[in-house]
Amino acid sequence: MNEKRLKLLSEGPVTKSILVMSLPVVMGMMVQVLYNLVDTFFIGKLDNPNQLAAASISTPIFMILMALAGIIGTGAASYISRCLGEKNNEQADKTLSIGMGVCIILALVVMISGIIFIKPLITILGTSNDTFKYTYDYTLVLLIGSIPIMCNFAMGQLLRSEGDAMGSMIGMLIGTVINIALDPVFIFALGLETKGAAIATVLGNTSALLYYCYRYISGKTLLKLKPSYFTFDKIIYKEIFTIGIPSSLNQLLVSVAMIICNNIAASYSDIVVAGLGVASKIITIGTFIFMGFAAGCQPLVGFNYGAKNIKRVRAIIKNGILITSLIGVTLCALFGIFASYIISFFIPSPEVVDVGTTILRALLLSLPFVGVHMICTTTIQAMGKALPGLFLSISRQGIFYIPMLIVLNKYFGFNGFIYAQPITDVLMVVISILLLRKIINKDHKLEQLKAKEVMMHKEQITESSFE
Repeated sequence: MNEKRLKLLSEGPVTKSILVMSLPVVMGMMVQVLYNLVDTFFIGKLDNPNQLAAASISTPIFMILMALAGIIGTGAASYISRCLGEKNNEQADKTLSIGMGVCIILALVVMISGIIFIKPLITILGTSNDTFKYTYDYTLVLLIGSIPIMCNFAMGQLLRSEGDAMGSMIGMLIGTVINIALDPVFIFALGLETKGAAIATVLGNTSALLYYCYRYISGKTLLKLKPSYFTFDKIIYKEIFTIGIPSSLNQLLVSVAMIICNNIAASYSDIVVAGLGVASKIITIGTFIFMGFAAGCQPLVGFNYGAKNIKRVRAIIKNGILITSLIGVTLCALFGIFASYIISFFIPSPEVVDVGTTILRALLLSLPFVGVHMICTTTIQAMGKALPGLFLSISRQGIFYIPMLIVLNKYFGFNGFIYAQPITDVLMVVISILLLRKIINKDHKLEQLKAKEVMMHKEQITESSFE
C-alpha cells in the first residue's frame, strides 16, 4: 500500500495522478461545504433573517480557527511531502508529531482568549441589536470547540501529505453525517435554534478527529504519530511556520474581509447581511472544489520538486489549472441561471431571495479564476518558497480585495461592494501565473547549471585518469 502511494506521487499519467489524489479530497471538501450549507439550511427554516444573519456574521470565527490550524496543517504537510520525496521518513514522523502538539496548544490559547474577549469580538464582527444575542450564542460554542475544530482540520491535511486522501475524506464524511443528523435535533427538537447548529458543528468535528486518531493509532498510515517525538526541533519549527504562516495569512485575511463585508452589509440592512450569508455559502461549493484540487496537487508537487523532477511539476501545474478553469466556468453558468431558485431553497423570505440572487450572480464571476490562483499559490507553498507564498497569500485579500472593497463601496455603492471580489480575482490570476512562471524558470536554470557543473567535473576526472 505504501509503495503504491509513493509510485502514485512519482510516476504514472499526470492527469490520472491529480484525479486520484484530488477527487477524494474534493469529495471531502464537498462534505465540508455541507457543514456550512446544512447549518444555513436548517437555520433558514426558522424563517428568521436575524438568526440567519447571525450565522453569517459568526462564520469568520470558524474560518479563523481553520486558518490557525492551517498554519500547522499546511506548513507541516509541505515539509512532510518533501521529506518523503527525499526518503527521510523519520523526519516526516517527527514533523507530524510536533505539528499536532503545537496545534493542541494553539487551540487552547485561542479558546481561552476568545471566551474572555467574546463581547468586544462580537461587536467587531458587525452585529446589530437584533443579531447580537444569536451571534453571541453561536460564537461561544465555536470557541469552546476550538480544539476539535482546529485539530480535525490540521490532521486531515497531514493525512493528505502522505497520499492518504481517502482516509482524510472518510473522516470529513463522518463528521458531516454526524452534523447533519444532529442539526435538526438541537435546532428544533431541543429548541436551541442558532446555538444548536453550532453544537452540532462542534460534535461533527469531534467525530472526524476521533476517526483520524484511530487511523494513526491502528497503523493504517505511512507515518506514525508518536508523543515522544514532540520535542523542540529548530528545523521542523522553521519549516512549519515559514510555509504555514504565509499560507494561512490568506485565510485569516479572508476572515478579516468577511468581517468588513458584514459590517458594510449591515450598513444597508440585516436583510442584506442574510442575503450575503446565503450567497457566500453557495460560492463555497466552487471554492472548496478548487481547494480540493489544490490540496490534491500539493503532495504531488512537493514530492516531485523534492525529487528534482521539474518536468513533472510543470505538467501537474498545467493540468491542475486546466481542470479547475473548466469547472469554474461550468459552475458560473449553472449557478447563474438558477440563482434565485438556489437562494429560495435556503430561506423563503422574498426580500432575502431578491438581494441574495443579485449578490450571488456577482460573486459567481470569480469562479473561473479562483481555481487558477489556488493552484499557483499551493504549488509555490509545496515548493517551499516562503516569501513568494507570503506575497500571494496577503495579496488577494490584503493588498487588493479589502482596499478595493472599501473604495468601490464608497464610490459605486452596492454594486461596487458586490463586484469587488471578481475584479480582485482577475488581477490575482495574472499576478500568480507570472510569479510562478518566474520561480520555475529560475529553478530550471539552476538545475541545468548544476548538471553542467557535474558533467564538467566528471570530464575533468576522466581527463586526469588518462594523464
